[in-house]
Amino acid sequence: MMVSNFGRAPWRFIVIQFLVLTGLLAFIKFYLPHHARELAARDAATRELKINSFFQDSVVENSTREVSVPFDGAIVKRHPKRLRITFSAQDAESVLGVPNTNTTDFRGGQHLTWTGTSHKLEAAFDSGRLYCLIWRDLGTHHGELAYHSEDQWSLY
Repeated sequence: MMVSNFGRAPWRFIVIQFLVLTGLLAFIKFYLPHHARELAARDAATRELKINSFFQDSVVENSTREVSVPFDGAIVKRHPKRLRITFSAQDAESVLGVPNTNTTDFRGGQHLTWTGTSHKLEAAFDSGRLYCLIWRDLGTHHGELAYHSEDQWSLY
């Protein structure tokens, strides 16, 4: 008498396929979103470094002059800052990457905003040339405005 294993092979194959499919669904459901969040956090940290270095490289401080400015309800002494260089929106995008927001004002000026983990940088362009940089702390919402002239510089 001969024993047949004819009915067992398809069930084993179905169970193996079910386990593989379950593993694939778990990978898609749990690992991929976690990995995407890690990449987004790493990109935001990199953008934060670029924002800070871009502002520091683009603005120069006049250490020979001191001005009194209101800050957090008190008057503090600070050195005024002005733009060191003027550049185009394409130059800013080549350094900082694609902006988070891109708006146009009523006069046709372009405002590009880059957001990092703890700071936001807004660059305002008129006729394609930079005229104002706004650097803002996202935690306190305080920041600095830098224009061509250091007389227009302010903390807020």
